[in-house]
Amino acid sequence: MSRLIPLYAQIDDATLEAMASKGIVRRGRADAVNVQFEAIGADEIVGSIEGATVRLDDKGLTKARCTCPAATTCRHKIAIVFALRTQAGEQPAAPAVEIDWPARLATFDRKTLLNAVGKTGLREAIRLFALAEAATIHPGGLSLRVVLRLSAEEIEVAVPAEGDFSSVVSGLPERRRPAGHAAAILAARRHFGHETIEVDEAETVADQKAFVPDGPLLAAMRDAVCRAYSQGFAVPSRALEERLMLLAVSSRAEAMPRLSASLRRIAEGLEQRRSRNVNHNAVELLREIAFAHALLYSVSYTSDDARLRRLAGTVRAEYEPIGDAGLIGLGATLFETIAGAVGVTGHFVEPATGRRFTATLARGTTHDTRFDPRAAYRTQSIWGHTLARLSLATFQLAGAQASSTGRLSLSQTSRAEKIQPFKPSQEEIAGWARGGPLADLSHMSWPILADHLARCFAPSLDAPPLPAQPVVLLPSRIAPVTFDDLTQRLRWPLMDLSGAWISLTLDHDDEGRGLGASRIAALEAALGDGGNKRPFAIVAIARPEGGKIVLEPIALWGETQTSLDFPDRIPAHGGDVVSRIMAGLRRRAAQFAPPPPADVTVRQTSQLLQTGVDALIGFAEAGLHASAQERLLAPLAKTCQLASLTPLAELFSRTVASRGSDVSSTALATAQGLFTLQSFNSRLQIWT
Repeated sequence: MSRLIPLYAQIDDATLEAMASKGIVRRGRADAVNVQFEAIGADEIVGSIEGATVRLDDKGLTKARCTCPAATTCRHKIAIVFALRTQAGEQPAAPAVEIDWPARLATFDRKTLLNAVGKTGLREAIRLFALAEAATIHPGGLSLRVVLRLSAEEIEVAVPAEGDFSSVVSGLPERRRPAGHAAAILAARRHFGHETIEVDEAETVADQKAFVPDGPLLAAMRDAVCRAYSQGFAVPSRALEERLMLLAVSSRAEAMPRLSASLRRIAEGLEQRRSRNVNHNAVELLREIAFAHALLYSVSYTSDDARLRRLAGTVRAEYEPIGDAGLIGLGATLFETIAGAVGVTGHFVEPATGRRFTATLARGTTHDTRFDPRAAYRTQSIWGHTLARLSLATFQLAGAQASSTGRLSLSQTSRAEKIQPFKPSQEEIAGWARGGPLADLSHMSWPILADHLARCFAPSLDAPPLPAQPVVLLPSRIAPVTFDDLTQRLRWPLMDLSGAWISLTLDHDDEGRGLGASRIAALEAALGDGGNKRPFAIVAIARPEGGKIVLEPIALWGETQTSLDFPDRIPAHGGDVVSRIMAGLRRRAAQFAPPPPADVTVRQTSQLLQTGVDALIGFAEAGLHASAQERLLAPLAKTCQLASLTPLAELFSRTVASRGSDVSSTALATAQGLFTLQSFNSRLQIWT
């Protein structure tokens, strides 16, 4: 009998279910009778079923290969395991001696986990363990099943009775297994009374102070990133994804968390492309690869120690104590993502420092019917109170913890105290705009606002960009809401004291569904009623989008405060209601505010930059072939020169002239130039 047969025959059902699912295990059990073994050798077992061929070796089922396109453990592999049980002549049975699970878990100490997943992986494991709402442990005869229930998912992991960390299995994607498996082990250790494992932050600080770029590691990362461009768009492979993940989680990458995180995102993007995921975005994948390439180049050739550490990033916990913070609620917004996540975010500002904060209640999928973000806003407790109360109040947050991006921890150790309803007055908000810590939050001059937002969203390798920024606008004149046929959005013009105009925008849905429809109905109810006074201030969220900066209103401040997502009186927002509103808006003339001029130069520049991005993606998809180099990139070098974009023209010319291993590097430098210029080209449109 082959020595491999007992290795696979002893895998119990609990382990198989952790790797796949109960349904796949049931299907695999039924399919086992149809398995045909082509070879059963000492080093490899080859079996086939329904046209799929499975190859097993001594590395275990997680490393088994199947010719089917499934990205995770498939039913064919499961069927082979059941067939091998039959070959062994018995079902897996519990050992005669009961497993000492506390002693088994004791072998996974801090040193073992650090060697297995590194400091970055261990930190992520500690974070996952802390975020778990519940952890259930099911000891078995051959394996220990651990289930971590998080807000958006459940992580199920099986720890076998024997073997090292690599023997632990789950159905997680490969890039998430190290941290997920370590988190399950942490939960099991606590269940059996073992001491808590933590990362020594003092050791981390010492590592940072002694940070010296690792030349061989940087060279390996550069090679992997260049391959991600040259191969990933044309023939994405799991081997390349694994290579990027191994570099990202290596212990030597601990001192460069920004690079490590970027490599993880590239691996995830390549996996989405390989599996034809509907959420895959080729432009964002190219952006991430170009960013990693630029960051690697800067780290390799920067001698200034302070900038070197900024480029590498700060190794820190996700949340850090910030003491007791006095906060003002600016309102709350609902959100939906293309990936299916839903939630509600409260926006806050600390008047003493001007720092903005957010607090979010969310789920990763709309399939979780237990979570309703509107209901969570009004009923779910954070810091001892509801978000509905805190987002419209001033309060003291005792024991506050926040991330570097301003996200507040919802830990029960933080408590909201001294809560008072926030009733803004026109004089108070105007005082914010005249100076002090809140001068960048409140604005009466649109040119000053545009300069502030340009600084906020300016690209820099030294720090990650802001995704969005709340602002409070104090217009001197408010025009009616109209519909912009050019952008297919609602346009709400506001004038400042000097006569300059800006436009707030709202997306709409012709069918009257979604967040846009409810916001349109709420805005029309607040502004269309003749008995309502116009607001003196509007809270808006600014974000870069499509080569420009857009402003979306979220709340109106007047005699009363109106949240567009949570109005006091809920307006009807069915399809017929929104259609009537839209028809009325389309009929309105623009006599109240001049329409924004068509900025032909900016539009042409944006189109040229996007054409360059598309050409670089097409070049990569063509496998960097010389014919594509001349056909796609050479014309752009001439066009950029004619458009007076000389630096960009030179980058394209270098890419066209490059050969061999330099092609990927020069193409990625050109991509970074395109994305940087796109960011600088993003401005808030102002007209008079």
